[in-house]
Amino acid sequence: VEFADLAFAVDSILAAVALAMALPPSGLGTIGSLDAAQFWVVFAGGMIGLIIMRFAANVFVDLLHKRPGLEVAAFIIVGWVGVKLAIMVLAHEDIGLIPHEFPHSILWKLIFYGVLVLIAIVGWFASGPKKEEEKEGAQS
Repeated sequence: VEFADLAFAVDSILAAVALAMALPPSGLGTIGSLDAAQFWVVFAGGMIGLIIMRFAANVFVDLLHKRPGLEVAAFIIVGWVGVKLAIMVLAHEDIGLIPHEFPHSILWKLIFYGVLVLIAIVGWFASGPKKEEEKEGAQS
């Protein structure tokens, strides 16, 4: 959980850096090599990401203890997101194995999000809550 918190905090900082670089100069001075507004966006992104992930990780760990089968659904969702990324790469104008417009089409979005929701729903109902024997065995 601690490593996941750290990884997501780094991810939040990288996303904040990408956002900050798109901001116009604020005229508030500089902090290091960044405009002051850019610095505060990066700082806030890192801190907010760390705090939110700290609480979210605990919620997800508790949920996985109650419904251990959701772990498989989570892996399948990660794989499905990988399929989406592969589709985007294959549709890139420099590769062009599939039409460039396809990943942005309504059809692909409906397919992607429909399958994503279906995986989550099937994972939720297939996992079921932990049985009483499993709970007692884990406590012994």
